[in-house]
Amino acid sequence: MGLFLVVFQTSVLDLFFVGRIGVELSLVLVIYAGFRMNVLHGALLSFLLGFFLDCMMGSISGLFTLLYVCIFFISVLVSMRVYAEQMSLIMIFTFLCAIFEGLMIVLFYRVMYDISMFGNIIRVFLPQALVVSVLSPLFFRLFNFFEVLFRDGNPQSAKRS
Repeated sequence: MGLFLVVFQTSVLDLFFVGRIGVELSLVLVIYAGFRMNVLHGALLSFLLGFFLDCMMGSISGLFTLLYVCIFFISVLVSMRVYAEQMSLIMIFTFLCAIFEGLMIVLFYRVMYDISMFGNIIRVFLPQALVVSVLSPLFFRLFNFFEVLFRDGNPQSAKRS
């Protein structure tokens, strides 16, 4: 399912938004995994999603894998401290993670290729973060539906023991 999601976001959604804004549903799934899944399964899912995205994007090898695993562990830490069911929290946290991801991409391109992409933060990454954060509650519900469907009606609680 993760591979299908990455292919869907890099091909179909790219066509839908005419290549202007990249909607990263895989980022929302990584955050969902940090809030709802156990650490081993969520870390493996985040690793695989990042790996699939690295393979499809052709950027710096391992960049999205590293970013997604880091965002997953940050999500796990946040989920231990706050009530992760509020839509406003999900939207704000997704926005911050998308901005963090954009800043790290700009920083990596600066360090690795000596390319200044700082102008893209406001022009590209900010609109992308806004779109992803607005869509995140909808996709949290969708991911929860699929989780319940695959777990035979036994959803995992958002609270950690």
